[in-house]
Amino acid sequence: MSDTISAVQTQGQARSKASQEKSWSSVLNLARRIVTTRPDDHLVSILADLREVNISRKDPGNYYRIKEMVQPIGTEIMARRGLTVEDRFHYPEVTCSDYRVGTISPIRYLSKLIRPNTTAVIEVGSGWSSNLLQLYLAHGTTRSKKIIYYGGEYTREGQVCGKFLAERDPALKYRAFSFDYRNPNVEFLIRQKGHILLFTAHSVEQVDAINPALFEQLAALPNPVTVVHFEPVGWQRDPELLRRREVNDTPFFEAIGAEALRGEIASVVRNAAWWSWRLEYNRNLVPIIARLESESTIQMVRNAWDFSGAGNVLNPSSLIHYEFVR
Repeated sequence: MSDTISAVQTQGQARSKASQEKSWSSVLNLARRIVTTRPDDHLVSILADLREVNISRKDPGNYYRIKEMVQPIGTEIMARRGLTVEDRFHYPEVTCSDYRVGTISPIRYLSKLIRPNTTAVIEVGSGWSSNLLQLYLAHGTTRSKKIIYYGGEYTREGQVCGKFLAERDPALKYRAFSFDYRNPNVEFLIRQKGHILLFTAHSVEQVDAINPALFEQLAALPNPVTVVHFEPVGWQRDPELLRRREVNDTPFFEAIGAEALRGEIASVVRNAAWWSWRLEYNRNLVPIIARLESESTIQMVRNAWDFSGAGNVLNPSSLIHYEFVR
């Protein structure tokens, strides 16, 4: 590839509302065709056809905790990354003839956070609610009897698609509502009793600066509230990268992009920061969370920075899990 290629030539922007509307309409049309030809199929087979079933094993790492014969090698593999076999998110694995560390699926991680007193599971920026529907399948109909699954989505098309699919299982209590990160409103949750689990999955990324009002509304609720983000924001923990992004230091990011386009793989964080810059992805989630933590509004439970980039190695997902202090 030519050294003259620069990041400017590859600059774009986050997905527009029109682009999302088109995508979710396509999913809805495909779902309708599946249901028309196979009206008796279960929700899970429809999701499988839509390539959205990623529940995976509950806890692959348990094997290395209970089997003495494999504990030593499992311990060594985990130690390479500063982890132990007691970790409940990461686990030892083999990839391409090399010992590596893998992670359980986000759906499994979230399913473990649903409590006996959980009454609301909410995804904001939910698209067509594929994550919510998988979480319902993982948790099961019996344990979901007292739970409402809420999909907060920017587009009408996404909301309609989520409703259509949820109707395939009459036992599922699903509600779609309009949600915008720039003008968020989840104040209706004040009527909700019990524990609330709210999560995001690669949707915050689409908004350069989200409105902190979302977190103020969650803090004002009397309920216990758990929040989990699966977002490509790991680069935001680097103060220098964040400062460069705040001032839109074009030459700085162009230089990183030029290296990435030549195949430079020395820094996951720098490449991710460039990718976020070129698409005008989010730049303020981590600073907002850091402020909430410094003010003792939230208590951090877990971080796993840049744990997975299977979809795009330049846009790796990070886990941020916290509880609002009550």
